[in-house]
Amino acid sequence: MPESTATTPYKAAEELPGEARDALGSLLLTLADDKRLLGLRYSDWILGAPSVEAGISCSAMAQDEWGHGRIVYAMLKDFGLDPDRLEHERESDEYRNSELTDRDVSSWADLVALNLLLDTAITIVFEALHDSRFEPIHYKARKLLDEERYHFEHARGWTARLAETPAGRGALDEAFRRAWNACLASFGPDDDPVTGVLTESGILTRDSAGMRRAWLDRIGPILQAAELDLVRRVNGAWESTLEVDFDGWSGERRRAAEGGPDEDTLARARGDRNRSLLMD
Repeated sequence: MPESTATTPYKAAEELPGEARDALGSLLLTLADDKRLLGLRYSDWILGAPSVEAGISCSAMAQDEWGHGRIVYAMLKDFGLDPDRLEHERESDEYRNSELTDRDVSSWADLVALNLLLDTAITIVFEALHDSRFEPIHYKARKLLDEERYHFEHARGWTARLAETPAGRGALDEAFRRAWNACLASFGPDDDPVTGVLTESGILTRDSAGMRRAWLDRIGPILQAAELDLVRRVNGAWESTLEVDFDGWSGERRRAAEGGPDEDTLARARGDRNRSLLMD
């Protein structure tokens, strides 16, 4: 897809062309939901991590993700959406989080997979928004990306550490394969209308295919070093050894699986239990 030649910045959501405004609002809601739910999955391992230091890291990453989510939810007010309803009143099938965060993560290897694969995929999208023509995202994305560097280093370190033993490498291989297609597909198909209009409008600096390539470039060397057979180097570029499957994928919800967060996850994401204390 050709890059946009337009350079005039948009200083507010109301200045965006209608189609681009709808597409950006949709993408931002997906990012906010992904941040909120990924933060929950990190928080689940504060006490169950393999070491005290790993638990502290999970706590820090959870707080980062929740903070990032709150920032993006607040932005959606300018897109005609009610941030309070988005955070506290939606039903499960209205969420746009990755299917990988719908329920508890069963093992530390699965959490490392989310840390490296899903967290990095979300970061790649924010990188594509960082220098966009939509100026309100610039500072927010820069601050967020600064904090995400630690998440990536945590994922890199734990991937390498687990891969040092046959048992650890086997657990990683199983966990990464379970998460692989959902993350590979999360950017959308190459002809995705949401990322297409945003790229043409100069709001995303990479389209779906470009973001997927950037993701593979970022994680490829780590997976190769861990001897995980999910990537290969072809003519200087990293490729997935598994073909992406978009069967059942929803362009609106940015995920393949139907449903949404399970009952416990939904209650926690909405803050149902704590908010009930404030009601008459």
